Amino acid sequence: MISVVLSRRYARALLNLSRRKGDLEETQDHVGAIADIFRRDPRVRRFFETPNISRAEKEEFLEKRWKPRVNRTAYGLLMLLLRRRRLDHLVSIADEFNKFAEEARGITRAVVRTAVPLTDRQADTLTRALARRTGRDVILTRETDPALIAGARVSLDHQIIDGTLATALWRIRRHLLASRVHARG
Repeated sequence: MISVVLSRRYARALLNLSRRKGDLEETQDHVGAIADIFRRDPRVRRFFETPNISRAEKEEFLEKRWKPRVNRTAYGLLMLLLRRRRLDHLVSIADEFNKFAEEARGITRAVVRTAVPLTDRQADTLTRALARRTGRDVILTRETDPALIAGARVSLDHQIIDGTLATALWRIRRHLLASRVHARG
């Protein structure tokens, strides 16, 4: 729990700084790319987490390898986390920052789950409808789940819009069981 609170605190501070500097989108891209490297390459994580490697060596590595490739805001975050021995929280901070940055940029994410794959045209139509409903740009992720039988289930902003046949059948069954007629004898 402390890790989440800590990550959100750093992410909010990074959001405020990048908004003031006017490099929010670029910082989001760079911090996300760095976090992906930490996720994919255990050697990078070990290098920064190994206490036998001095902080000066780690700073030199960042200076040579990453400073030329990332913007000042992202580089500043790396140096701050290194100095405070918090680089092990980088991925979590990047995830929280990405959520805050998307919200600040008017972007929301939605997941649509269908029994059969949606066509691109159907996905575009759904994306536009969700954008009208939310007033935000929508990034749609498509998933297929044959257990749904037919229809679609959309997760959007902590809401679920369920238009699946499986759920409709479950509701009908529940209604029939609740209104069972007793035979007179």
